[in-house]
This record gives sequence, structure tokens and C-alpha cells, in this order.
Amino acid sequence: MLSLRKGATGLLITALVGSAVAELSAQTRWHQMDVGPFFSATFQPQRSGVAGHTHKGIAIRLSREPGAAVCFDTELLRMSAGWEGLFVDFHKNREGLGGLPRIGAESLFSNYPVCGWVKDGEFRDPRKLPFGPMPDALGKYKGLYRSAKGTVLSYEVAGVGILELPGIERGENAGVFTRAIEVEKAAHSLFMMVCPAVGERVDLAPADSLELLAFEKNGETTLVAACAGKLSVRTLEKRKNVRVIALEVSAGEHPRRVKVSAWHGKKEQLPAVLALVGRSRSPAAAELAPLLKGGPKRWGEPLITKGVLGSGGAYVVDTLTPPFDNPWKAMLFFGGHDFFSNGDAAICSVYGDVWIVGGIDDKLERITWRRFATGLFQPLGLRIVEDRIYVLGRDQITRLHDLNGDGEADYYENFNNDCQVTPHSHEYTTNLHTDPAGNFYYMKCSNDSRSEHDGSAIRVSKDGKKFELFATGFRNPNGLGVGPDGTVTVGDQEGTWVPATRLDFVRKGAFCGYMPSHHRSIAPKIYDPPLCWIPKSVDNSAGGQAWASPEGWGPLSGHLFHLSYGQCRALLVLSEEVDGQAQGGVVPMPWKFNAGSMRGRVNPSDRQLYISGLKGWQTTSPRDGAFERVRYTGEKVYLPVALGVKKSGLKLTFSEPLEPESASSPSRYSVERWNYRWTKNYGSKDWLLSDPNKMGRDRMQVGAARLSADGRSVFLEIDGLAAVMQMQIRYRLRSVDGNDVRGDIFHTIHKLGAD
Repeated sequence: MLSLRKGATGLLITALVGSAVAELSAQTRWHQMDVGPFFSATFQPQRSGVAGHTHKGIAIRLSREPGAAVCFDTELLRMSAGWEGLFVDFHKNREGLGGLPRIGAESLFSNYPVCGWVKDGEFRDPRKLPFGPMPDALGKYKGLYRSAKGTVLSYEVAGVGILELPGIERGENAGVFTRAIEVEKAAHSLFMMVCPAVGERVDLAPADSLELLAFEKNGETTLVAACAGKLSVRTLEKRKNVRVIALEVSAGEHPRRVKVSAWHGKKEQLPAVLALVGRSRSPAAAELAPLLKGGPKRWGEPLITKGVLGSGGAYVVDTLTPPFDNPWKAMLFFGGHDFFSNGDAAICSVYGDVWIVGGIDDKLERITWRRFATGLFQPLGLRIVEDRIYVLGRDQITRLHDLNGDGEADYYENFNNDCQVTPHSHEYTTNLHTDPAGNFYYMKCSNDSRSEHDGSAIRVSKDGKKFELFATGFRNPNGLGVGPDGTVTVGDQEGTWVPATRLDFVRKGAFCGYMPSHHRSIAPKIYDPPLCWIPKSVDNSAGGQAWASPEGWGPLSGHLFHLSYGQCRALLVLSEEVDGQAQGGVVPMPWKFNAGSMRGRVNPSDRQLYISGLKGWQTTSPRDGAFERVRYTGEKVYLPVALGVKKSGLKLTFSEPLEPESASSPSRYSVERWNYRWTKNYGSKDWLLSDPNKMGRDRMQVGAARLSADGRSVFLEIDGLAAVMQMQIRYRLRSVDGNDVRGDIFHTIHKLGAD
């Protein structure tokens, strides 16, 4: 039913706690942030109302002082709620990321979770599950536009294009929510759900060129007025006792412009509201097409920071200093980045922003940060294709357009929103990559199979029209990678059914171990093996993967890197294929980043590797977010660059020749191995391969170490090698030029190669 906050009288704000006061008392930094004119999220309702959760909602600010807003449901194309007061009430846990936000106050109106528009007048939810968009033939959200007059929504209903501008109009003693609507020509009528009809109908005097419907219950009145449209009372398809007020837009050979107004409050206010509605009934206000050319510049001139250059070693870490202290109190927890053809970057924050970063040169003396887009749904992935920004949120892939060339996004286009979203607060979607054919890939975290898509690697076609599950069985994967040859990699995090962090080379149709998200008619009894397992001490929380530039980056050119969010570091990946099975290991790199390592990209302008990340859950991160460059200086590198497994031992290849005495000494190497247990328990202890019922690690004896003629490869003779989930190879060597060559390789063996 319609709800009214205690003390409120219609839309009069004078009886309410003002939004400014509410924001001053808020407990999270997110409350203090200027999130822009709209904000996308899964919204919890307030205590009353019928809307329930709006899984893919856009809260649209109608006014600031006094505050008023509505929430549009992009799945069902309904206006799920309208309220006054605080814009959005963010959750207190993890600076808002640990739970769902609420609409800012008690709803003045709310709508049932059924299609907001229908062709036949029967309001229903046609979906098999209450998640995801309705079939395209019934309705489809297309995107939104920023304009000088507000936020314009664009969608289709039964193949008919619709533009909508929500708003609020106020008089001296009253105010009403409005919806200005422009409908393309159509051969059939369309019906829009306005709000529930609660109580007894109120007789009203006819109004010239204006349709009116009013209902009263317990001294409160609901009024709906329509200009150039027809109002009626309808019932829900499967709940005939539920009545709603519907607007009918008739068929026509030309576009039709309609305006509908809705109000709920004390019945004694009705005369003032009727007078206000009568004064604002002109349909000309619904002419929306001219508003699609771009909105006014909002965020001003770019902010300037100075970077910090790293020093010492073959690969150094440079810091592109973010503008943490900015006028909008925007929080810079970075979830993804990519580069334009000119070398500038676009980077997204999990709190809804996209920034354009310029001044990326050798010295980093003057880095420019321009706020480009706001209000996105926890974006954790970004890709630039043909200099156009695609951002991955939990609701959709959004393609951003700057329509008027002022450096800010004006059109937020829905590129694909087929992925289902539930109210689970950890149901993140992460990373965004493309393969050589142009297909998009991203990961969706699991919520124990409440949806059909959780715990999956997802592929979307180049044109955004085809959506499919590429692989399943993931728990909380924080990223993936796509190699130059189309190889798809995924890193998943330790937890239930994931005994340790696993790094996968993923084949289409693979099941990667997390049982609640297998998405198969018959539950699997075994998983597809990963490339390798990674101990918790090395990577307690995985990020994405990135391939270094194929040239111009020294001995590590073309190599794959796995990012550790939890440890704020990168791991060099060594891989091989034995009888069609990929296997390998990782080498921890000495680099340390200022935030949990999430995403890696190569800048085509300088061929260096750039890392972005954030501090959100358990991590060693010292800063909110970081944007850093790993730069090759030209100095020598002393690292293993390849590893091969034979029946009789291990072959290690290094980037520089080794000093023969140390390399040929078996005592300079130590090898341990152990297994994990794949169970529903959280993680796994180390278990002996020699005695599977005992915890611990087996120590392997290196019988001999044979150095190759070029001094770069050494073969370790080891008896008793066998398939094992985890192996640690420690080396303590010297190079021919006298430098220490020390480190560890954490490796997995699935198959032994022939000697």
C-alpha cells in the first residue's frame, strides 16, 4: 500500500528533517560524497510500502533543498518508489559496501514488483525468477541522459520507444511528483502503472483536458492526474484483489506526449493540490527529444596532482597520485582502468565514478584528473574499445557517451543488462576484458545459487546482444584476464569448496570447484583442475590477471602476471602444457602497491604495466585506492622465467646466466609438497602426499643439479615426483655477475612430462 512518513503532509518538506541535517549526521563517508544527480544500486525499501527490493534501481534526485527523489526499476520498467528528505541512506558496514543502501526516507508512494508498462493492460511479472530484466519483446531499458532539466530515461515497451523525465512541482502549500512521457508512434495502446489505488474512490469535479482519479483511506488521499492520457483502475494478473491506477497511452501515427502527476497526503490538502495540478497541466512540458543533446558541465576543471617516481632495480613502481582531497568528497577506491589511443586513462571507483586521467608521461609532474561520470552501480571493471568507455557495474555493462564534447558523460547507455542481481551484498561483478574477436568477459561472484548466473564467468558478444555463461563453479572471483590469443584466466579466493586461491586457464564449459554454483542438472563429483594453487600466505585474496607488453618490457615481455588483492602485490606466472593439461606456478615479485591489486593493463603509449586497486575487505592496503605504474628501467633482471616438469625432475630457466658453483649445488635448493582437501569447509590445511591422513608437508630431496651450457637453465633431479596440488621450490643462487638470485616458486603438478 501507499505509505506516508509520520509527520509528513503530502510533499511539504517543512515538517521533515531536511536532507542537509540528515547528511551531517550520517556515519559513512559515502553519505558525505556528492554522488551526482542519480545513483544506481540494489535498494532496500523503508519499513512500509509494497515495492520490495529494487534489484536494479536508479535513484533520481528531483530537488536538493528541500530534497525529493524517485527510484526507477530498470528490470521491470516501473517507478518503484518516491520519497522526500535524504537522497540515499548508505549501509554503515565497510563504508557502505557491506550492505545494501536504502531509499533515503519512507516512501510517499511505491509500486508492486510487476511490469511497470504492459501492452494488454495486465500487470504481471513474466520472469521465471524475480531477478533479471524482462524479455526484450515485452520491455527493455536503453539508458539515461543528463540534461539541463533533469535525468531523462529511455526504454522500450513492446517495441515502442519511450522517453521519460521524472520531476516534482511545488506550489505554496503542496507539491506533486510528475512524469513527463514521450511515446513513439505505435499501432497499439500501452498501459503504465502509476501507483496503487487504496481505499474508496473520491468524486471529483471534471477538469478541462485533465483526467483525475482519487482514493481515500483513513484520512489520507491519493490523487493521480493525467494530461493527454486516460486513467483507469486495474488489477494485477495473479492478485485480483490488488488495484492500481493505470495510465493508458493510446495508439497513434505520431509521437504522443503525456504528463501524469501523483500525490499522496492528508485529505485537507486536496484542494491546494488540485489547484497546483490544474496550473501545470500543459503537455508541452513532456517534449523530451530536445533534451538528448547533452547536459551542462557539472564537475568543473580537472584536478591536478604530482606523481612519485620509483627507483632502484629493473622494474620500479611509480605512483600516479589520486586527488583524494577533492571538492566532492569523492572516494577513490579504484576497481578498473584502461587506456585511450592517446595514452590517457579512464579509471572507475567502486563508489560509482569514472575519471579521465591525463598527463601520463615519463616525469608525472602534472597529472590531470577529470570527473567524467557518476552514479554507477559499484563498478569493478572498465574497458575502452575504439576510444569508447565501457563500465561494468553489478546491474549492467554501461557504454558512456559525451554528447556535447564538454568532457563529461551525458548518455549512460545500457550495453547489456542480462545478468541477474539479487539482494546479496557480496554479489559483485568484477573486471571487464575483451578477446581478439571483440567479445566481453567478466566475473560474477556467487551467492549460493539464488540466481542462475552467480559464480560464473560471463561472455557478452561484441554487439552486446548475446549473453552466456562461459564457465561456472566460482566462489568470489575478483577478476580475470584475457590473453592476446584469447586465453581466459580467472583467480578465485579461498573459502568453502575452494581450499586455497586458485588460478585457472579456463575453457568454455568448465566447472571450477565451487559446488553451490555448478549450474548443472547433475552435481559434479570433480572439478576441472586449475593451472595452479597458491598458498594463503602468498595470496589470501586474488585479483585479476594481465599480460605484459610483448615487447619493450625487458625479459618479462609477454609474460602473464597474477595480482594479489590481499597482499597488494603481483605474481609472475610460469606455465606449461603436458598432454593437453595446463599447469604451472607463480613467483612473487618484489613490488609492493599502495592498495589491494585489482586490475592490470598495459598502456599502448609507453608499453608499461599499470595497476589499480582499492581497500575494501581484508588486505594489507595502506590507502583507499591506488593507480600505479610498473616501469622497466633497462637494468638486469634475476628471475625464473620458465619451469618444466619431467618424470625425473624439474627444469628451471632464469633470465640471466647463473654462477655454476651455486647453481650446481643441490643444497641451494629446497622442495616441499603438499595437498589440499576439496570440501565444503572454509579453506584447507596442508596434507601429506605420502600419508593423506596426516597434516604437514613432504620434504623432497634434490639429488643433483645440472646447469645448461648457456648457464640459464638448471635441471633438478628429484626422485618420486607425482601429481600434487602444491609444491614450493626455494632457490638461493648467484648470477655470473655476482648478484643474489633468491626466491620461491609455488607450483602445481597435474602431469609429468617425458624425460
